Amino acid sequence: MVIPDHLVSGHRGPSGASDAESAEWVRSLRTSGAVRDAALQRLHALLLRVARAELRRRNSRTLIGGPELEDLAYQACADAMVAITAKLDQFRNESRFTTWAYRFVILEVSNKLGRHFWNAPHVSIDEEDWDRLPGSFGLDPQQRAEWQELIEALRRAIDETLTPRQRRLFVAIILNGVPVDALAVELDSNRNAIYKALFDARRKLRQTLVANGYISSELHELREGDIAMSDGWAQLERFLATDPRDVGCEAALEVLHVYSELFVAGEHPERRFPGIAAHLEACGPCGEDFAGLLTAIGGAES
Repeated sequence: MVIPDHLVSGHRGPSGASDAESAEWVRSLRTSGAVRDAALQRLHALLLRVARAELRRRNSRTLIGGPELEDLAYQACADAMVAITAKLDQFRNESRFTTWAYRFVILEVSNKLGRHFWNAPHVSIDEEDWDRLPGSFGLDPQQRAEWQELIEALRRAIDETLTPRQRRLFVAIILNGVPVDALAVELDSNRNAIYKALFDARRKLRQTLVANGYISSELHELREGDIAMSDGWAQLERFLATDPRDVGCEAALEVLHVYSELFVAGEHPERRFPGIAAHLEACGPCGEDFAGLLTAIGGAES
């Protein structure tokens, strides 16, 4: 898919519209015989290296290692290869070819980790232990008197304003800590649909709390005297905040290769793509993919 005009604003890519290396990749992959086979082998080696590095980067949370990690790396690489060759005509030189290709394998790593989540026993996505709600935002139990009323109001707002689907997603992600990509697998959905539903839920909750006077219509600004509860309060504020410029997962991932190269080049992509910047700030999974793509680009250039 071509990057939408309203997102690109005439951008031609930091590496030039048709850098020689990218052109050679495309030419080689479009041909046949030994030339194409050699290009596929080189591409496979690059993607496998990126997949391994990305799995290791995330391993402090996934705790996957040994043959299992290697198997996931090969799976992600293989599926990325299929996608890249099938979508080769969609490469438009908005970035280097390799950056465009790295995006596919980073997204496959996310997908594979989401599926892998269910290989071990986990809490049910529907288990409603509301005593976990303050801890989900890192609120200090010793300061219960300062946040209890707000948390109770948030709990009522969840019951009164959210649809059954929004409530189920809230419970799974916020109370039970189910990763968005894992939830997408379990519900036969996708990251963008889940993010959109949770985005709308967060907006409803904030509007309700503002209307009832529990929080200000402006984001809470921490003062020096608030340090003791600042981490939890800031986390709650960030969760409730929604940016109308946020373009969602699908649009952000569509341009992630371009955004990443601009970032590496120090060209302030948030100025060109404010909606992408807003989304990457709010969406943990897409922010993770962005960090992974930056790491892949850095590794390739080092």
